[in-house]
Amino acid sequence: MQDAELAKNRLEAEGIPRTAMSVHANDTGPAISTDTDTREVAADRSAGEAHEGAMARIEHFFKHLFGGDDRPEEVGHYQEAVRRGGALLSVEVADDSATERVRNALYSAGAIDIDSRVAQWRDAGYTSYDRNAPAYTADQIAAERQAFPVVQESLDVGKRAVQTGGVRVYSRVTETPVSESVNLREEHASVERRPVDRPATAEDLKEASVEIRETAEQAVVGKTARVVEEVVVGKEKSDRTETITDTVRGTEVEVERTPGNQGVSQAAPDGKKTPL
Repeated sequence: MQDAELAKNRLEAEGIPRTAMSVHANDTGPAISTDTDTREVAADRSAGEAHEGAMARIEHFFKHLFGGDDRPEEVGHYQEAVRRGGALLSVEVADDSATERVRNALYSAGAIDIDSRVAQWRDAGYTSYDRNAPAYTADQIAAERQAFPVVQESLDVGKRAVQTGGVRVYSRVTETPVSESVNLREEHASVERRPVDRPATAEDLKEASVEIRETAEQAVVGKTARVVEEVVVGKEKSDRTETITDTVRGTEVEVERTPGNQGVSQAAPDGKKTPL
């Protein structure tokens, strides 16, 4: 009944008075509209257990619509929908222009397509409405409306920064033994005596002295520091594409037809919220 009430609220918002609406279900009191211009649609709902006389009131409602027993087959389908726990919402409209507006409001509130619903029932063994068949119990209604979710996992790939290593640069003084060769010169005094035989002169008789200095070269060590290389520390960025391969889980829903008993329709889960 919640969906039926929602549909009534939507219709009221469209300017349809509540006095022009009637809900027919197993747990409603008599509410019949007799205007021949009445257009009926079915709205989805959740209902309790049926009580005696409900189907008779619905039968009376359709007689007012179509008269006598010469009624379309679809009438039985609507009755079957109510028997399965659905609700029938009828609305009195003044003209055809209001009919389309009412139909759109009801579908937006969750009204079902009776033809597609009957096709699902036929797959489960339904043939036609049986007025002697009892109304669905709450458990049967819940079983027919049992939903089987179709689940599909998705793969969400993000990015996060991780420490992959790095470099640490030290600057320290080192000492390395080296050797160089250098040529050094030395000067030494030399004294040589040699015999001669000549007459002496006055010059030879004078006093004289000569001083010869000896010299030697020594290695002189000096150091000059020069920068021969620089180590520059920084960061370089590069992009790469990585393909992530994983497995996602999901569910599939299969519908299998099961045999039913002749004359009595069986509730079969179809993975959807199906009753009227």
